[in-house]
Amino acid sequence: MKQKELAKWLKLIIVFCGLFGLLFCIFVGPEIGRYVLLESKSFKPLFNPFIVFIWITGVPYFIALCVGWIICSDISVGNDFTVENAKRLKLISVLAMIEGVLYAVALLYTVIIRNYNTNLLMILLLILFFAIVISVFTSLLSYLMRRASEIKQDNEFTI
Repeated sequence: MKQKELAKWLKLIIVFCGLFGLLFCIFVGPEIGRYVLLESKSFKPLFNPFIVFIWITGVPYFIALCVGWIICSDISVGNDFTVENAKRLKLISVLAMIEGVLYAVALLYTVIIRNYNTNLLMILLLILFFAIVISVFTSLLSYLMRRASEIKQDNEFTI
């Protein structure tokens, strides 16, 4: 697969991820909140803060997608193994960890108030798991990208 074709596919995936994120923040998240929070009398007052929480956690997600778009643009022009892309991948790792921390705090809050809802706990644990996995793998990719850029620079200086 050529670089331009790969970059187009990756950008298409980013667009679909952005659409999914938008749908989640606008429709799915509030519907889950309605189903889980409005059913329980003790969780009912948390519905509006839950919606705000979903929107707040959407911010790092969409920033990461924008950074991913920039990386794809670099790939399409042949600037794939650069220190800048390694820094961008590290930024995506940090953004994913911010998501993980936000969802860990939400999980901790549900445990502290001792009003367990299995559906809510499963959703929080699932998102927390994915945030940690994405953070670890993008951090690993950042390291590999930095090493590859160093090797590429050494090869450019070697005759």
